[in-house]
Amino acid sequence: MRKQSPEEIINFKDISGYYDIYFVDLWGVIHNGVKLFDNAIHVLEKLKSKRKKIVLISNAPRTNETVKKFLLKLNFDLDLIDLLITSGDVTRKYILNNEDKKFYHLGPDKDSDLFFEIKNITKNINDAEEVVCTGLIDKIGQDISNYENFFMNLINNNKSFLCANPDEVVSRGDKIEFCAGALAKYYKKLGGKVKYFGKPYETIYEFAINQISRILGIEIEKSKILAVGDNLKTDICGAQNNYIDSLLILNGIYKDFFRNNNLNFDKLLKSNEIESLQINKFQQELKW
Repeated sequence: MRKQSPEEIINFKDISGYYDIYFVDLWGVIHNGVKLFDNAIHVLEKLKSKRKKIVLISNAPRTNETVKKFLLKLNFDLDLIDLLITSGDVTRKYILNNEDKKFYHLGPDKDSDLFFEIKNITKNINDAEEVVCTGLIDKIGQDISNYENFFMNLINNNKSFLCANPDEVVSRGDKIEFCAGALAKYYKKLGGKVKYFGKPYETIYEFAINQISRILGIEIEKSKILAVGDNLKTDICGAQNNYIDSLLILNGIYKDFFRNNNLNFDKLLKSNEIESLQINKFQQELKW
């Protein structure tokens, strides 16, 4: 069966009446790691004025409180949202629910707040049963292949790899950087066992729906949710897997792919090894 071509959305306002709740990605949709996107902020303002519910869902391997502090530094108005959920929140919940296990943190020091007041984090990797990865570290390197020897030692000692950020890359300003998801993919390729927390996996969507349902005091219909994101493997795939409509934003991690308005979605899906994915809607940037 031939796939339908994605529908281009010129003005977000044209579809805003179909949905009541918006699951919106942060990095690549609302900001680029350096500054907010003015047009995206305007969309949130308009949705808020229409009493729509906005849930920011991020694959940041940090707690939602830490991400809120970062957003405030970008002059983001937290009153525009009803809820912020991170893959870090879901990862932290897993660790707290497994007090009998010891975990080792692989990632930059800036992510250490994720483990605040958690007692079962060890600095000795030999004592750990599972390795929690939040990103790459300078000590090993910023090239994925630098981790081969380290990973093979973990795999040979039967260590499970917990990925606190399934994103493989992120756009920081004009640069593309590797994330924990790229390390998890490599670990799995080498034969290791990987557990993921965050989009596109079901746990974070269940977490988000349960939280917003509790706030509203009603049961949420998935047909009334629109997921907005810039990443096929996480945002769009996660929405499809959880039977939620989605909108792909093109000025995030794929902005160079779509240079000169070359909208070859089949090529994009193939390059991401997800030809079976259906892109419902797309917009050049989140714009009212």
